[in-house]
Amino acid sequence: MSTEHPLSRRRFAATASAGLALPVLAACGSGDSGSASDSSSSGSGAGGGAGATPGTVLTSTSDVEVGGAVFLEEPSVVITQPAKGEFKAFSRTCTHQKCPVTDIVDGKIHCSCHGSLFDMTTGDNVGGPAPSPLAEVSITVEGDNITLA
Repeated sequence: MSTEHPLSRRRFAATASAGLALPVLAACGSGDSGSASDSSSSGSGAGGGAGATPGTVLTSTSDVEVGGAVFLEEPSVVITQPAKGEFKAFSRTCTHQKCPVTDIVDGKIHCSCHGSLFDMTTGDNVGGPAPSPLAEVSITVEGDNITLA
């Protein structure tokens, strides 16, 4: 006599549903083990990059068009030239959900993830869901070089 119980359709459906739901739920995780306070670091001088040190040449002044920007990966910095000869630098990390800002739209720094806009002179949030301005990064201009201060 066998002690095995046949698997009912109801039990099979419940087991299969649970098995399929686990990978879906795992994929919904952010993958970010850091806390929300990680973005609160001051951009004044650090540049946001692990290897960035004061004196590091970021780019050339001729690479930044008036009214435009250069978006650097490492360190994660955006350098703008809002007016001829005026250079500003900010963290590329949007204060909304930490997406990188990627381009200039209508003279403003734009985050393409959720549409936040930032003033290219001050870094202030001027549109979208970002709760605070971009962190300013201290730079110096020496000749044609823009360096971390």
